[in-house]
Amino acid sequence: MRTALAFLIVACLGQRTAQAGRSFYGWLYGTEVMPERGVELQTWIVEQNDKYGSGGRDSSLWWGPLIGITDRLELALPIELEWTRTEGAETTKTSFTFRRFGIEARYRLASADPAEAPAFVPLIRLAAKRDVSVRDDLRLEGDLVASYEVGPVHALLDVGFVSDLQPHRSHNELRPGAGLSIRLASGLRFGGEVYSELAFDSQSQSWAAAGPNLAWTHGRFWFSGAFGIGIYHVKLAPRFMWGIAF
Repeated sequence: MRTALAFLIVACLGQRTAQAGRSFYGWLYGTEVMPERGVELQTWIVEQNDKYGSGGRDSSLWWGPLIGITDRLELALPIELEWTRTEGAETTKTSFTFRRFGIEARYRLASADPAEAPAFVPLIRLAAKRDVSVRDDLRLEGDLVASYEVGPVHALLDVGFVSDLQPHRSHNELRPGAGLSIRLASGLRFGGEVYSELAFDSQSQSWAAAGPNLAWTHGRFWFSGAFGIGIYHVKLAPRFMWGIAF
């Protein structure tokens, strides 16, 4: 009886770890979600250096829990902090602020059971966030994500949008990206990706970057990131994230 009980506990923990919500990419959302009643804490570090040739520096921190509502529906409660440095003709200004908070829902449109999961997996992500400093700003975000996995190769396409809505104006961006990740060993993957933010108005400019990505999983801990090298209106755009599942 004790042996059977121990085997059942190990099997449940092993399955929960294997299904922990994670991404193999840096700038792109993945198609895995947390299992039902699973919880994970995620942290993201994002940098954008010399964007639009201004010489400025932006660093952002995204932190929050992810909760498995069902085996296909995941809820996230993010908090975003931001540090910026602006280069002027005579002065340099820096600021650090609590930028946004909000709620996200990610729904996987395919079975999460490893025995039944298809090679092609689509996912929908929707988010609503409040800007702490600009009180009348409502940010709406969404992504259509699709992944395809065959053998050690994992390919992903992510088409996202962002709308900042205010009473007298709005700002909209399309954020497409694509990537490839190849399994090198158990828990270790390497590949590359491209990501862009395309503005629809004059309130901001467009930029794009491409570079290598790396992902590593160890038990309930995982790490992924991409070192983006600017190909349009940005010099460097690295983004790294990690998570711990409970």
